[in-house]
Amino acid sequence: MSTMRLFSILGLILSQVSLSAPRTEAALSDTTKALAIGLWKALPKGDPTTRLEAASRALVGRPYLLGPLGEGDSSLGEPKPRLRLDVFDCVTFLETSLALSLAKDSNAILSTLDSIRYLNGKVEWKSRNHFTEGEWLPRNHRLARLVAFPGDTVERRTLYRKAFYAKHTVDVADTVMDLRMTPRLVAIERWSRPADTTRMRGVGLVGKVLGYPILHTGFLVERKGQPALFRHASQAGTVREQPFADYLREKTKFVGVMVWDWFPSEPK
Repeated sequence: MSTMRLFSILGLILSQVSLSAPRTEAALSDTTKALAIGLWKALPKGDPTTRLEAASRALVGRPYLLGPLGEGDSSLGEPKPRLRLDVFDCVTFLETSLALSLAKDSNAILSTLDSIRYLNGKVEWKSRNHFTEGEWLPRNHRLARLVAFPGDTVERRTLYRKAFYAKHTVDVADTVMDLRMTPRLVAIERWSRPADTTRMRGVGLVGKVLGYPILHTGFLVERKGQPALFRHASQAGTVREQPFADYLREKTKFVGVMVWDWFPSEPK
């Protein structure tokens, strides 16, 4: 074999490896890197909860876009970017806020986000935490712990994981779960009242759709002496804040609310 032909073959192999390799921070656009660095550096020093509140607040006003993130490579799943800071849906708003607050430095934002979005941080579609109640919450148990309230109810729901994963020819069984939630009317009454403390929790809104219980997520922002606010990426067009009780009054499609504390192992 000639030297020129050998180099051609090696070049082809290397190009295919490069195309299929997962993206890293180095592969992010200059705009995304600049936004990430600016947001991370602007966060206050201190505990993760303080940083999470500041990170999520800094993203208020950004446009809504359903499904803005993917695996960055079609061989791994969806070729959409693994990190964007210009648009969000409800889940990526939660995840990106967490990544910004937890990253040790601005170069670790993407790897931190990967560890939140994927089982064991393995970037591939079948390892992504698609179901909030059945995958995202249990796999991120170090970051989020469900809160139980007096008057909660429990509903047995089936997650239609088999049909969902079959779209990508992945064989996964359906899952049956007992979901503890605060009924919608009870939640409206509870979070209409002024809060007795200042804190921020996560919320998942449970709907009536069979197979897919949690339909929306966001942050429950409580400030002492004021009714709670809902900070979320809204399909109405932007990341926004609005009174949580008012939102629930308007959205009758939801039957209940699941609430979780952030960073349960952190001293309060």
